[in-house]
Amino acid sequence: MGLLKKHEKHSKPTFKGILTAILATIAAMFLLLLAGLSLAGTAVAFIAIMPLFVVFSPVLVPAGITTGLLATGLAASGGSGLTALSIISWLYKFSRRPLVALNK
Repeated sequence: MGLLKKHEKHSKPTFKGILTAILATIAAMFLLLLAGLSLAGTAVAFIAIMPLFVVFSPVLVPAGITTGLLATGLAASGGSGLTALSIISWLYKFSRRPLVALNK
C-alpha cells in the first residue's frame, strides 16, 4: 500500500535485537571518541606547525599551486587518454560486426 507498512502485532524485543543495539551503541560511541581525538590531534598539530607555514609560505604557496596544476593536468590527460581508448575500442568492435542491409 505504500512505503511504510504498519505492523498489526507488536512483538517483544528479542535478545539478539537488544544485543545488536547495545553493540551498535558501543561501536558508535567508540567511533565518536576516535573522531574527537583525531580532531583534537589535528588542531594541536595545526597550532604547532603554524609558525613554519608563516616562515615558509613564500615557498609553499607556489609549490602548492604548481602541485595542484600538475595533478589537474595529469588527471585531464589520463581522462582524455581513457576516453580515446574507449572510443577506439568501440570503433574496432563496431567495424568488426557484419553490415546489415536495410530493407525498404
